[in-house]
Amino acid sequence: MKKLKNFSRCTFFLCLLIFIPFNQLPGQEKVNLSAGLGLPELLNLGIRYQLEQTQLGLSVGSFPSEDKLFCISGAVYYHFAGTSELSNRRLWYGRFGLTYLHDETDAVIDKYLYLDLRVGRDINFSVKVGMEIDAGIIFQLSKEETRKKPSGWFNLDLDFPLLPALGVCVFYRI
Repeated sequence: MKKLKNFSRCTFFLCLLIFIPFNQLPGQEKVNLSAGLGLPELLNLGIRYQLEQTQLGLSVGSFPSEDKLFCISGAVYYHFAGTSELSNRRLWYGRFGLTYLHDETDAVIDKYLYLDLRVGRDINFSVKVGMEIDAGIIFQLSKEETRKKPSGWFNLDLDFPLLPALGVCVFYRI
């Protein structure tokens, strides 16, 4: 629990460090807050900064379970096609992201690093609020496993270095 509190504090300060300098830049575009569900980001909260048609984002996620499961993700979005009356940001985008995922059970601690490549679309509900949906592929870059207890007589350890990436997110433009 103490590690999760430290992780939460570090994430909060990291978000502040991202937000504060961009808030001072002349010609600032938009800062977006987001909440979503995705693979590998889990249930997540995030912040993004937009420079013309490019966005830089950071999110923190978890999922309700008995395991200690959390992740931190960083992504770059490039909006390339489509127009909307509600935003100057183009509707279609490509996304490149890195995600660190930590999964701890009574028996094992797994740490993963993933690279994801996706294509998605913004759906604007108003000038301030919208939703995005994206899909693509996840590449497992690394996996570190630490056993706390010896494995039982039956150990099914499946590795999937390539998985589908999916995401749904609601965003709010500040």
